[in-house]
Amino acid sequence: MASEGLPQIDMSYDLGKGFDSISELMRAMILRTIEDFQSGGELREEAIQYMMGADEEYIFSFAAICYQLGLHPVNTRNKIMSAEKRISTRRRAA
Repeated sequence: MASEGLPQIDMSYDLGKGFDSISELMRAMILRTIEDFQSGGELREEAIQYMMGADEEYIFSFAAICYQLGLHPVNTRNKIMSAEKRISTRRRAA
């Protein structure tokens, strides 16, 4: 939680998890999945298929990415799919 007068910190970079290129790619894939889900049509269907995929062994599967980023895949999927408001995927400047 940011205190008044202090800069806001993107917690995805906590403990150095966000600075390596693989973590950045994984984060971008989750953000793109959210954008595709919110866009509707064929992209939405592909995003749903991706999030529902059962393959946890493939490094770039939804579940594997969630685990790598410290997220629970089922909870993350449910939050994305049940969000009442549009989820912002815009990155904040560091």
